[in-house]
Amino acid sequence: METKFMSVYPGASTVALRRVMDAMSLFYEKRSAAHRRKHFKVIQCPRPGLCFVFHGMILMACEHFVIDFLTKQGSEICEECDVLLQIGSRLPQNYITRNSRLKGKWGPEENSSYLTFQLNRGKSFWMQILLTEECFFISVNGYHFAKYIHRMPYRWLEAVDVLGDVSDIVIDTYYVSEYPIRLTHSLPRAIPHLSKNLRDTENTETEWMVLSSLAKMSSKKFLYQPSLPLPFYGKLLDENVLREGSALRIEGRVRLMPQRFSIAFQKGQEIWPQPTVSLYFSPSFLRNRHDKIGTAIITRRAYLNGDWVNCTVSRLNTSLRPGGAFVIVIVCRDEYYELFVNNRSLFHFKYQMKPDCVDIVNIRGDIKLWEVVVEGNTTYKKPRVRTAMERALGAWKRSEIPQLQI
Repeated sequence: METKFMSVYPGASTVALRRVMDAMSLFYEKRSAAHRRKHFKVIQCPRPGLCFVFHGMILMACEHFVIDFLTKQGSEICEECDVLLQIGSRLPQNYITRNSRLKGKWGPEENSSYLTFQLNRGKSFWMQILLTEECFFISVNGYHFAKYIHRMPYRWLEAVDVLGDVSDIVIDTYYVSEYPIRLTHSLPRAIPHLSKNLRDTENTETEWMVLSSLAKMSSKKFLYQPSLPLPFYGKLLDENVLREGSALRIEGRVRLMPQRFSIAFQKGQEIWPQPTVSLYFSPSFLRNRHDKIGTAIITRRAYLNGDWVNCTVSRLNTSLRPGGAFVIVIVCRDEYYELFVNNRSLFHFKYQMKPDCVDIVNIRGDIKLWEVVVEGNTTYKKPRVRTAMERALGAWKRSEIPQLQI
C-alpha cells in the first residue's frame, strides 16, 4: 500500500523527512493562528481543473499570512488538521514558502521560484491556485509563481483557511481549462521588429552591433535604466513571425547570484496545459568553487504531442556570467535554430516544429531584461577569412567588460 501511495504521489517520499517546525516558522504559525480571517468549506469535488482564487488586502503592518488547504473541515482552531498545502507569505524576508503537515509534523519547506516577490504592504493581492493530477500550480497577481508536487492525495481536500495580517478576503472556486488567468498587466506585449533592414549587412557590422550593446549595458549610467518586467511574455505578430533568415535578439544582464533562467518559443501563453514548445533553452549556473566562471549546464528541448523531445543537457563554458551583460541571438536557419551568446555560436537545435508556428516568447529567471526584438534577414554566420577588422573585433571580445552589480 505504501509503495503504491508513493508511486502515485512523487512528493510522498518527503513524508519520511517530517520534522519539527523551525523557530521562525513556529513564531509565524502561532502569530497567524491568532488571526484567522476566512474559513472556506470545499463543496466541489476535488479534481484536476479545480481553481481557487483569493483576493484581499495586505495590512500595512503585515508580517506574514498563510493559505492552508486542509484535509478535513477544521473547527474554530484546528491545530492537528493535516495540511495538503500551506502557502506562507513572509513579507520581511520577501519570499513565499510551500509545505505540508501530516500527523502534526511538517515536511521539507520549498521557497524557490522563477518569479520575484510581488506582495506589498498596504496593497491588494490576487492569488490563483490550480489543482492538477500531479501538483498544485500557484499564480500571484496574474503570473505563474511555482508548482507544488502533491505529497498527499488531493482528494482529501475538504476546506481552506486564510490566516494572518490580511483583510477583506474573498474566495472563489470554479473549474478552468487553462492556467493562469491573466490580469491586464500580465498580458503578453507585442515584440517589435527591428526597423533597420539587415539583408545586406556584413557579418563584421553585425558583430559590432552586439559589442556596442554589451559596452552600453556595461556602463554605469545604464545601470539604472528601467528593465522589462519578468516573467516576460512577448507576442509575435503576424508581420514578424519567425521564419528562415529571421532572428530574435535578447539583451539583458545575469543577476549576481543566479540559479537559472529560461527562454521558450511556444504556441500559446498558458502554463497549464503545457503548451507546444518549439525551443526551450535554460542555463543552470554551477556553484562549485572549482568550476570556471561562466560554466553552466545548458538544457535545450522541445515539447510536442504531450512529451518533451530531443532533450539535450550539456556542460558548456559560456560568456553568461554573474553580473555580466549579454546579447543572445537565436537565428532561424533552414532546418535548425542557431543560438549565439555575445557573438559566439553556442549550439544548433534541429526543428521539431517550424518556427512560424511560434506566437509567444516566454522569458523568466535570474536576469534583468532590457530589449527583445525580432530581426529580419540577418547574416549571423562565421567568416571564412579573418580580416584585420575581424582580428580587432576578436581582441575586443577577449578584453574584460566591467561587471556591475544589480
